[in-house]
Amino acid sequence: MSTLKAAELPTLAPKKYHDGDGLYFDKKKRGACWLYKYTLNGSAREMGLGSYPEVSLRTAREEATKARALKARGIDPIDERAAVRRRGTTFEKAAREYWQVHCQHYAKPENWINGMELNVFPHIGRKPIASLTAEDLIKFLKPIWGREKTRKLRHWINAVIGYVAFDDPRVDRDLMKLVDNKLGPQNIEYDNLTAVPWADIPKLWQALPPTLVGLSMKVLILTGQRVNPIIRADWSEFDFKEKVWIIPPGRIKRWKLPYRVPLSKTMIEVLREAGRLWGKEGLVFPSPTSKSGRLSNNAHRLWLHKHEWRDEEGELATAHGLRSAFRTWMEDAKPPVEWRLAEHILQHMGSLGNQTEQAYLRTDKLEHRREVMDAWAEFVVSGVKSAQAYQHWQDALDAQAERGGRTLREVEDWARMDADGQKIEAEHLEKLRQDNERRLRDG
Repeated sequence: MSTLKAAELPTLAPKKYHDGDGLYFDKKKRGACWLYKYTLNGSAREMGLGSYPEVSLRTAREEATKARALKARGIDPIDERAAVRRRGTTFEKAAREYWQVHCQHYAKPENWINGMELNVFPHIGRKPIASLTAEDLIKFLKPIWGREKTRKLRHWINAVIGYVAFDDPRVDRDLMKLVDNKLGPQNIEYDNLTAVPWADIPKLWQALPPTLVGLSMKVLILTGQRVNPIIRADWSEFDFKEKVWIIPPGRIKRWKLPYRVPLSKTMIEVLREAGRLWGKEGLVFPSPTSKSGRLSNNAHRLWLHKHEWRDEEGELATAHGLRSAFRTWMEDAKPPVEWRLAEHILQHMGSLGNQTEQAYLRTDKLEHRREVMDAWAEFVVSGVKSAQAYQHWQDALDAQAERGGRTLREVEDWARMDADGQKIEAEHLEKLRQDNERRLRDG
């Protein structure tokens, strides 16, 4: 039985007033609203019917009557209202909403929406999500079922369906299960990303030009980072006094904490060169020709392909494969780098253990990682030092020849050590021996 009167509503004191049959007038110091309270399947629910005075007593009673009618049929009024609100919502609209809510913390959030725009929206983007069927999905997924990208697309589509189904009972949560049952297991064969062999990294280093792509790829090589943190690197993240690069949370895949990268001497030299070329504010590697203002994710891969850098099987190498080269070098080192430390350097979450271990592990092994990365930097630039040393030895030998011939033993004894006391490499010594023999033979 109704108890409230429209004329008395403005004068009521702040509290909740029951009008009957679950309708309440919730008067507060600032404003008022209408509520419909009910119980369905043993669960108490509360449904807002609008603010007063925008919604009158009469309208509130009408809306409460509609809600009671739905409840009498076993339909949850709140779920039905959400379904009505979403009626006609297309898959693309729902997917973009999901992307804004759930994907912005990804290291590369644009990859998610770009993948949907390219592979999914052209097929089901305009279709109302509430009327989506398993056959709609099977039609375009079947030709690509079993590929690596389909594994991701399947997961993304299912996430959007679940997101909408939460408040729209018309959406079938089990659509993807029906697709799986029809198409069967994907049986995806994963191929390792092609990588430049670690022994060739010094040669690659020498070949890199002092350009945005060249210098940023040097940072890629030295740090073992993925491409994303490097193309987004900002000068504010570098502490040259402590010799660390502090990458913000969320920029590294599956890494929710700041990540400190120790800066080797060579790394600092590369950064100084970048600063001289493009300034020391904002992005370290700014790209004025791109809309985002930064390098493309594919810039390094395209450079490697253009200059035909290949893996041991002759396949064109990828930029991500540079991390594999670094990891293999750590494994082949004498002695090998301890497994967990090597994995930590590559930012693999497994290197920090399970959730319990991570709760107690409060060190990031910075100085231990610094030792490894300093040694890696020395190896990376060894080709440059070797070439410089060889040229030094060759120039000195030419000068010796001009002042008078030397015996083979004298040349070998002199050439075996450079000015810094480093032993000459066997291949360079052999070349010097051959050059000396030629000089002696020619008189």
